[in-house]
Amino acid sequence: MKIIVYIYLEKREDLWVSAGFTEQIKLVCSTLPSLNVKSTLQSLFSILLSRKLSTVKIPFTIANKVHFNFKGLIVSKYSPQMMNKDFISTARRIIDKLHSIWTGNKTFFSAMEISLEGLSFFAKKVLYLTMKIPRGFVTTYGDIAELLGGKKYSRAVAKVLSENPVPLAVPCHRVVYFDGQLGGYSAEGGVRVKRQLLEKEGVRFTSSGKVCPKYIVRLDNLSL
Repeated sequence: MKIIVYIYLEKREDLWVSAGFTEQIKLVCSTLPSLNVKSTLQSLFSILLSRKLSTVKIPFTIANKVHFNFKGLIVSKYSPQMMNKDFISTARRIIDKLHSIWTGNKTFFSAMEISLEGLSFFAKKVLYLTMKIPRGFVTTYGDIAELLGGKKYSRAVAKVLSENPVPLAVPCHRVVYFDGQLGGYSAEGGVRVKRQLLEKEGVRFTSSGKVCPKYIVRLDNLSL
């Protein structure tokens, strides 16, 4: 099925917050807030290509920012003013929520707000479980793997999270190694930003840089 992705972005304070939406106004891709529109678009386009989504519309107001080519993408312009009011209001609400998580606030996304179409059943399960991790806590790759069949799937879980198409909405920064080490973070800024996000949410670290044990929770102990 052909999916058209509409890129929408707005400034929150001094940062651009951006996301891609389906025509049904479901989140299909996002990046961390950035000062640079061009690098933001490049990141979004890379995510779309990895998900085999090729038809993209960008606001005409930023068309001059696109001076790069992505083979396999069909990019055209649209006017936000011509979109229906539901699209604009919902897009702005989602952008507000993404920025709210970035600043460390308690914000939730529902599965109904996100489109994971095209991802494998396993990947969807990993991402939906990750959405259950509460602000101010982390869980481990192994814990998620156990809920999906055993710790032998830990690396598969880590791979799915490294390709998370909707960072912040799916808070993959809240997943760490079994001993509290941060592990990786594929979004811009890497592990440094992963730690900053967790600190904003109230997570504390040991002198060796590991998450303090009291902030590590098992998902099977929570009401999912």
